[in-house]
Amino acid sequence: MDRNEILELKEKDLLKIINENYGIVLNNLIDKEQLSEVWPIVENLMEEGWRIDIQAKKDYIVIDGILIIEGSPVTLFARYGDVPKFKSVTEGICKVVLIISQES
Repeated sequence: MDRNEILELKEKDLLKIINENYGIVLNNLIDKEQLSEVWPIVENLMEEGWRIDIQAKKDYIVIDGILIIEGSPVTLFARYGDVPKFKSVTEGICKVVLIISQES
């Protein structure tokens, strides 16, 4: 699955993949209910050297991953000129981790 397919995943399919591959149980992508459940994924990415940038305000949620390679930052999305917007922080975290796992 490539990044475009991951970004297009519907909630049901995304939840199934995350629940199966990351040992957590997400029931939906609503931040108030699920953000604490998905946060260990962010902590694991940080342990692997990723910086996860989360920008969240009403009707605008952007999440990007940054990795320092040979002293220079390499972003998951911004380097391509377009950072996708997500419906929730939870959704963004789930999709970012899947893209990182597919491209690493």
